Amino acid sequence: MAASPALSATSRSSHSSRPSLSLDMSNLPQLSKPTPPSNTLLITDLHDLLVFQPQALEDIRNIITSVAALNSFSPLPSMRRIVCSFNNTEDATNIRKLLDGQTLLNRVHPRIYFGEPTPLNDRPKLLEAPQVSKLFFISPPPSPPHGWVLRNEDPPNKEVHASDLAHALSMLKTEPKEDPATPVSITEDRRTPSWPTDGQRSRSSTIIYHPDTHGDSPNLPAVMVEDMSLSIDIEDVDMDEMSPIEMSVKSMPPKTSRPPVELME
Repeated sequence: MAASPALSATSRSSHSSRPSLSLDMSNLPQLSKPTPPSNTLLITDLHDLLVFQPQALEDIRNIITSVAALNSFSPLPSMRRIVCSFNNTEDATNIRKLLDGQTLLNRVHPRIYFGEPTPLNDRPKLLEAPQVSKLFFISPPPSPPHGWVLRNEDPPNKEVHASDLAHALSMLKTEPKEDPATPVSITEDRRTPSWPTDGQRSRSSTIIYHPDTHGDSPNLPAVMVEDMSLSIDIEDVDMDEMSPIEMSVKSMPPKTSRPPVELME
């Protein structure tokens, strides 16, 4: 049965109205370049821990050394890989072609990749001595260098100051003089048992400064130290002459009686 002209026109219009599909390649990451060949190989995918047994490692080492000489051979069981380096890039390339994807031991199929180049040098693998300026860190210290001669040290410097500083100090005339008299030193030998005034209390006191010694000027005060550690007889001392501190220490004031309850309400 032939299609009607209306249906054919509709199908053509629907095909013509569909947009053309295209792929956006702008968000794709850049292609990573393969690692260039080097003298270091990373033997990976060693998931069987039996490979890292001493006998298995010795067998792998013998397989590698039968083709090329090794510079280093470092098994890393925690990372399931072996890192080995060779003396040149050709030896590493030949080992990679020989072992990559092949059955190694216990049905292990390792993947081998090139690693960062391992520098080769002829430096001795020995601990070098520190510099001469740092030899004191070693205990016991090493032998002295060649040509070292023992000599006695000079005595301590007797001049405390430099010559120019010593000359400047001598110009100042800083010779020690006798200490000037002080009120304490003057009156040290003139201690009296009590203060010479009326109404003297029965306790020891020491005069450390008296106006008579300094011209008997009325403007000069007198200073006295009184010993308060002696006991005081309350009956011999007038309560009016006692200070509040003495009263609180020696004798408490009499307590007043409580007022009647009727007056408190």
